[in-house]
Amino acid sequence: MKESLNNIQLEYVLFHLNQHIELGYLKSMLSYGEGRGSIFIPSSDSSLRTDFFLNWDGKKIPVLFPTSDNKRFYSLQSGRLVFHHDLLKSAFYLLSCWQEKDSKEKDFMERFPYEVSIQKELNIIYIPVVNYYFTIIIQGLKELAKVSSITVKGKRLSDNGVFLLSHDIDRVSYYHWKESAYRVLQLFGLKKLTYPRKRLLKAVIDSVIPTFIPGLKADPHWNFKWMRDVEKQFRMVSTWYFLNQDGSDHDAKYLFHDQGIKNVMEYLHNDSCEVGLHGSLKTADSVVNMSFALSELKKNFMYEVDGVRQHFLRFFMTETLSNQQAAGLRYDTTLGFAEHEGYRNSYCYPYRPYDFENDRMMDIWEFPLHVMDGTLFNYRKYCYDQAYNHIQLLLNESKKFGGIFTMLWHNSFFDEYEFPGITAFYLSVLKLINEESFESYTGKALLNKLST
Repeated sequence: MKESLNNIQLEYVLFHLNQHIELGYLKSMLSYGEGRGSIFIPSSDSSLRTDFFLNWDGKKIPVLFPTSDNKRFYSLQSGRLVFHHDLLKSAFYLLSCWQEKDSKEKDFMERFPYEVSIQKELNIIYIPVVNYYFTIIIQGLKELAKVSSITVKGKRLSDNGVFLLSHDIDRVSYYHWKESAYRVLQLFGLKKLTYPRKRLLKAVIDSVIPTFIPGLKADPHWNFKWMRDVEKQFRMVSTWYFLNQDGSDHDAKYLFHDQGIKNVMEYLHNDSCEVGLHGSLKTADSVVNMSFALSELKKNFMYEVDGVRQHFLRFFMTETLSNQQAAGLRYDTTLGFAEHEGYRNSYCYPYRPYDFENDRMMDIWEFPLHVMDGTLFNYRKYCYDQAYNHIQLLLNESKKFGGIFTMLWHNSFFDEYEFPGITAFYLSVLKLINEESFESYTGKALLNKLST
């Protein structure tokens, strides 16, 4: 990204800055790149730099497009606020996920990998850098207000932060014959062993009879009421994304029209929760498959469907978003690295993605994903203390800005054979979030909040 921001890209950044401050007439005072406005931000037509950091709030903040060697973000000069670096272009680069636009790097699921990201290169995965840029700009405006007649009115999404608790419903039958067969294959070394053989043997023995005699024992994956009872203890709501079938090995083992699935979706809706689409692998790069999956869900769930998360977090920038938008979905919450928790686009607020092909802001909203159960324990292989500490680190950053914290926890991720103590850990995380006074929202409720 070498050119300075064009007018559309500049307005894109200002749109998101306006989530933090009432810009209003202040926009008319802003000079970007040239002019003698009371607020001056230089424009950069240079390439990305990854070696320039400045200190702010005890952290080293990268400036991706510095325009001088000045070690300050801004200064007041004869009643003018002068920024010394192009923070707007730096914000655009991260916010829009520019690094993913033309990247040829893909992992085994064709996802953009954390290993080649600027978040890894600069060690900023736990820092919502764009929020810091906006805070720095607002602080400069507040200092200008002390020596001029301007008024600066800040805004926050929430006093303490918004918690989006979500569940992807991949599997609903622990005692399904395919699940039991897979565990047997693991036991005999024909599939990858994911936990100690002694615990696996006990899991196999305990699941054999219930697999062949349905209803003999409560299925641990059919745990919707228990999960809701737990959430209500902490005064929380949640969003549940149901997976469609597409004929692949990785799609749902249930159908939207199964009476049990229809009943549970109705139950969740009536219990103040949201039902959304968990788009199968084939929906990520096909608007036809995306539209068909959504239509099938709508045939069996008689309420509005606004949100989606892609299965396996398989997501193409910005093709998948375009498919979702064309199908009529209003928000996505896939944007996170499968292999690492944190801020994939360095921002802890809802944002509108950028359509690079048409050089414009998209209509659909993105609610970035920050933590997934599988990330913590399958990819990162954390112990419980490590996982808890990293969640707390992210919570602290989101709370600082009154931003969002989005967590994905599968209904099938409570296997005490594979992860002894996992249920207690999950409860401890919900307790922590509740004690930090985060406001619990569904995706639909957050959409309504953004429109007011």
